[in-house]
Amino acid sequence: MYARRRNFWRATSTECSDTHLLQAAQRQRMRTYVSPIGYDTRRVTRPVVTTGLSADDTVVMIRPDEESDTERANRAIADVESLLQEIEAAADHTIERVSTEGFEKTVRECCAILESVPDESETIVSLGGGARDILLPLTIASLVFSHRVDQALFFSDIDQDVRPLSLPELTARVPERTQKTFESIVIGDGWQTLTGIADGTGQSKSTVIRHVNALEEAEVVEADTSEKAKQVRVSFSGELLSKAWSLQT
Repeated sequence: MYARRRNFWRATSTECSDTHLLQAAQRQRMRTYVSPIGYDTRRVTRPVVTTGLSADDTVVMIRPDEESDTERANRAIADVESLLQEIEAAADHTIERVSTEGFEKTVRECCAILESVPDESETIVSLGGGARDILLPLTIASLVFSHRVDQALFFSDIDQDVRPLSLPELTARVPERTQKTFESIVIGDGWQTLTGIADGTGQSKSTVIRHVNALEEAEVVEADTSEKAKQVRVSFSGELLSKAWSLQT
């Protein structure tokens, strides 16, 4: 009996140790903040303060390669750098200049910035400020690289609060074989059971199950398994994709 107890506590101790190591590893994952910077420094600093800053983190501030008030812009950057120094002196901060000569060029350069974030780093994009000439291209770049953006944050003009954004997966693809099932889910406009979808489309339930699994993987539908019967509905990404299709037909 005592041997069993020793084994139990040894196993429990090992599990707790593994849990602590996992939690420590999660906390130690570096973060890369990407944010346009204008004259209102809060739009850069608030998301960082809200989410946290550690020694391995990097704050990337994006500014136009040409500015109308360079002195004011430099003061804003100096203020941000000063605050970041106070929060975590070892954290890195860099300035990325992007061209605003043409919309497409700015989008490409914003895409390059997101693409350059190391794979081992968590990517946090702040879409709450800076020059509109950069904010819109960065937003589009974030949608293109939504699979690499771990968090998107927004600084509200209304209450100055930092809010999380859920970026739709606009690069998602609906498998052609699932088209009939997907259209039924979209038209259903709410939660639907798999049996109901099968009855409505004239397909077997096993076929609908395979289709739903593929659609979930593509992130165009979401599932609720809290009830006895699994239910699905179109996701935000799927809704936007379906709207785009309807405009093309």
